[in-house]
Amino acid sequence: MLAINWGYALLVTGIGMGTVFLLLIILIWIINLQTKITDRLEDQVKPQPSVTAPAVTTDAHPTPHEQAAIAMAMHLYFDSHDEEPHVITIQEVERRYSPWSSKIYSMRNLTK
Repeated sequence: MLAINWGYALLVTGIGMGTVFLLLIILIWIINLQTKITDRLEDQVKPQPSVTAPAVTTDAHPTPHEQAAIAMAMHLYFDSHDEEPHVITIQEVERRYSPWSSKIYSMRNLTK
């Protein structure tokens, strides 16, 4: 216990922790800067919202609500699962003999 140079140990610990926290602060600063830059670029590229016409139902094209209803009906019809019984069966399987399983018993036999 007396052979440990506590001044050096505390110096190394302090420098290590200081480096980690400094790098975390720099990383947070870089991520915030990158977020601001990408937000500005998206604002410049994003087109201004335009007024859209209401959905018109025709014989050839159903409205989005009708499409969603059709998709849900198809999902419920085609994605049905088989009913399975709620019975748990545990089948005991007897392990076959293997020479590898018997080698564990001879590993610690010390011969004198």
